[in-house]
Amino acid sequence: MDSPVHQPVSTETLVDVVEGRLREDVINGVWEPGARLGVEDLRHRYATGATPIREALSRLYAEGLVAMVHNRGFRVPLMSLEDLLDISRTRAAIEMAAVHHAVEFGDSRWEDAMHSAFAILERRAEQTFSIQAERLAYHDAHHAFHVALLSGCRVPRLMALQARLELQHSRYYRRLPFGVVTGPARLLEHRRLFELALARDAPAAAAAVAEHVMLTAHYVQANNFSDIAFLGA
Repeated sequence: MDSPVHQPVSTETLVDVVEGRLREDVINGVWEPGARLGVEDLRHRYATGATPIREALSRLYAEGLVAMVHNRGFRVPLMSLEDLLDISRTRAAIEMAAVHHAVEFGDSRWEDAMHSAFAILERRAEQTFSIQAERLAYHDAHHAFHVALLSGCRVPRLMALQARLELQHSRYYRRLPFGVVTGPARLLEHRRLFELALARDAPAAAAAVAEHVMLTAHYVQANNFSDIAFLGA
């Protein structure tokens, strides 16, 4: 029997892998805001070379998930209420337009994707969330629902802006107390989005998604950072 041929892993593939892992770590708050992202430290963390690390950092800088300080390298961006409000308001405006377009022009595949994504979100919402894997599964299902909702939008530049803003918003959303992002009230909000979209009520669906996007900022304002001390500096 011939021995299997092991293909070398391309630099581009390594960059993609490191980029994905680094993005998730930044979003999930592995490092505190303002923390230095040194190439040597990241090389050891991700068991790879300096070139993929630098390229991944540059890509995340373009997404707004990494900050660059002149002559001091890359850092995790600082967080503030002002920044959260700016991200949230801009994302709400973008998603209103995207949802309006999706509801107007979404086809049967879009409807099928919506049904499937909401069914999965419902199942995930019934978990106890006693372990980290269940929490991550809920976040994945939540993200997938919003992807499905917007998948009917056929305006690529609009969707590129939406994707970037959602990533930046996720840094704040993922740090909220988990009970705030789950529960019957949150599921009802998603059901309302689901039903308005499938009813082809574009204005109401657009207004509902804008309200939904602003919830994280409203929670932070109402609680004066009490449950998310990372913002208080």
